[in-house]
Amino acid sequence: MVGDLERRILELRFLDGVEKVEHVPYQTGDQFWVRFNIPLDLKRLQEVVKSHGYSIVSFANIPSRLPRKLSELFWDGVSLVIAKNVSGWVKFKASLGFEPEGLAKVATDLHGPYQIFMATGEAGVQVLYEYLGVKYVPPSPPAPPKPAPPAKPITQTVAKPLPPPTAQPPTAPASAPRTVEGSYPSNQRHEAKPVHQQQPATPTKNEDPT
Repeated sequence: MVGDLERRILELRFLDGVEKVEHVPYQTGDQFWVRFNIPLDLKRLQEVVKSHGYSIVSFANIPSRLPRKLSELFWDGVSLVIAKNVSGWVKFKASLGFEPEGLAKVATDLHGPYQIFMATGEAGVQVLYEYLGVKYVPPSPPAPPKPAPPAKPITQTVAKPLPPPTAQPPTAPASAPRTVEGSYPSNQRHEAKPVHQQQPATPTKNEDPT
């Protein structure tokens, strides 16, 4: 990854020999491209690369020699790769078009005479700065993440107990309907009973009324 891209663009875009400075995003990481309008001094670049313990590997020698329309199908214009600890087998595969993992690479614009230095990591940016004679300043460290706010305790709403019911005075039991002597309750049917009257005794014939 390359840091401080905006600052690097401002530092290099107005140097002599620099045509354009670009930030190119890729899924594997951002790249820092510097397009030159003059040929690169490969001898000077080799000295800077060697001072950091790296080496320059020729890339895609065979595909680049094919006819232009055919070569564009197999070759993206990369001609040099700056890598570390490169073996002879890796150099051989690179000449066939198998790109080794590196910290920077140099490509030739297939649609113009310009060369492009493409830094794929911070070490490649440092090599580029030393080649251009510009003081290299490491990127500022990323700002520490802000601490998460303390979690608020979860408060549970407890239902308040209902107040005890108010004691009410006991109610007197309903009294039975009172009856008046000689009367009947209204809910009872009154039936008249026959009254037997005592008849006066009749004198017999043998008795003398006097």
